[in-house]
Amino acid sequence: MIECSDLRLALFAGPSVWVPFAAVMLEFRGPDVAAAPAEVLEARLRALLDPRLQPRFLPLPRPAGFVALVAQFSALLHEWRDPGHPEPVVLRGDDGLNRILLAHVDAAAAGLALRSGLQLATALFRAQAGEAVRVDELNARLLGAITRISTRQPDSIAAALIGAARRRGIPVQAVSPASRIWIYGQGSRAIHLFEAASSRDALTGSKISSNKYISNQLVTGMGFPGVTHSIAPTVEAARQIAAGIGYPVVVKPLAGAKGKGVTAQVLDERELATAFSTAQSAGQGDVLVERHVDGTDYRLVVIGGRMVWAVKRLPPQVTGDGRQTVVELLAESNRHRAASVLGRFHPGGVSIDDEILEVLRRQGLDSRSVPASGRVVPLRRIANLSRGGTLVPCTDSVHPDNREMAEAIARGLHLDAVGIDFMTPDVARSWREVECAVLEVNSTPGISSDSSAERVLAARFPNGMDGRIPSIVLVDAGPQLLEAVVAAAAAAGCRLGWTDGRETRVDGQLRLKAQASLPDRVTALILDPACEAMVIAATAQDLREHGFPLERCDLALVAPALAADESLARLVAGCAGSLRQCDLEPDAATLETLRREVLAILASST
Repeated sequence: MIECSDLRLALFAGPSVWVPFAAVMLEFRGPDVAAAPAEVLEARLRALLDPRLQPRFLPLPRPAGFVALVAQFSALLHEWRDPGHPEPVVLRGDDGLNRILLAHVDAAAAGLALRSGLQLATALFRAQAGEAVRVDELNARLLGAITRISTRQPDSIAAALIGAARRRGIPVQAVSPASRIWIYGQGSRAIHLFEAASSRDALTGSKISSNKYISNQLVTGMGFPGVTHSIAPTVEAARQIAAGIGYPVVVKPLAGAKGKGVTAQVLDERELATAFSTAQSAGQGDVLVERHVDGTDYRLVVIGGRMVWAVKRLPPQVTGDGRQTVVELLAESNRHRAASVLGRFHPGGVSIDDEILEVLRRQGLDSRSVPASGRVVPLRRIANLSRGGTLVPCTDSVHPDNREMAEAIARGLHLDAVGIDFMTPDVARSWREVECAVLEVNSTPGISSDSSAERVLAARFPNGMDGRIPSIVLVDAGPQLLEAVVAAAAAAGCRLGWTDGRETRVDGQLRLKAQASLPDRVTALILDPACEAMVIAATAQDLREHGFPLERCDLALVAPALAADESLARLVAGCAGSLRQCDLEPDAATLETLRREVLAILASST
């Protein structure tokens, strides 16, 4: 029977003696199994796995030993939705234990990936040894694990922002597991982000932007070009509105996003009835009937009061080559999109549906037609990325008046982040001189490239700021040193968060009623905007069990005895901007020197 023993999962909230990043570690002993050729194991795995899973797990790495496969399977499961983590680290200790460490953003997701990777590798080697494997149960567990892991991992937008933050040295953690809201920075310098929207956005602005009718009234009320539309509670009301403003019209849900339920270029009452039903189903409420506006669709994105980028948005389309049908051209386009950066942010291709068939019919085509070489064939009437649209960057082409309009609308909404959908024949011409309209405003503007993510963070953390607050970590340093550091910070007028094994306080107020772990104590400080600096007292045992409490700190004060443990000494030295050994009972001169150093750290960070 192929089994592992001494199984254990350990969570390290920060760099540890094992790896220089936060990680979950799977520790196990055995099993003692004979190696097999990778080709043989691949055939076994193909027989075990649901066909939906095979492309992600095959081919196997070479060599395909048991521990290597556990690491590989775990990493693939962990990155199902969030690629870009460091490679898993595999260690074999002198104690005979195998250790696999996965870097994590969400510890529960990493832990589940490790357990599931071990289950899959065990099932594979059991099948290779001729043991019975319950295939249905195995696949059900894997598919269930993938679902749970995916719901806890950042989506493509959050992953891009987190990646940009890592490159900038900005610490990131979830406000709450699976919340989709992330805290960038620490304490008083932190912000929350949900996609590109932040804690600096007004709730009122978010509510206004979620209602297309009200947001249009704000846009026109500020003196900018909006759309002509009315609310239609019934299809009969929609007919009357369309007759009044004239065809073609656009029909859309009153509330909604990503183009769901929107039908453009509605030409008559027959199409209107279908479009009304589509919009009502998508929005589950009233429907807007809107005068069609000619032009090209642009997205102007404002972050932190400034327009930071603009893109021209085009509906999905194919270009004929005189040989392939529309269906074949679309399949090729889907392959190119899936391999592109845009495909990472907006996965999923375009499928032939009733809307596409109607758009083709208006062009005298159907899905089996072979367009002439060079002929551009639009497939939809709207340009949303979630429905297969494409982007062309055009930031430098935006007329200054249009840039100012976007920034003014963001101010009027009291939104720190806003995406403005602007229809105009030419974004390089002022809104004052052409027929144009602001179609919608969006409080969570999408991100479709890593450079966009970097611009979002640059607006929130300008001039190279990393969102960190001053931090001092004491390791087995004794109560006198802690008291001296806390007193020095308090004398500087700093609202201090500090914690030791007995209590945790922010600005003098007690937190964490019961005794808590080191990671929980530090998190309580990081999450509170009242915390302007941190002092963290930990023991050497805390660091062995949980890792260093921060990715890095300004100053670490350690007891002389720590030098005897080389691995812990290296860990602390690698995380500390400055490192000092201090006696447990320091003299007056040492305390005075320490006081000045603390004041200097606080002063340099203001």
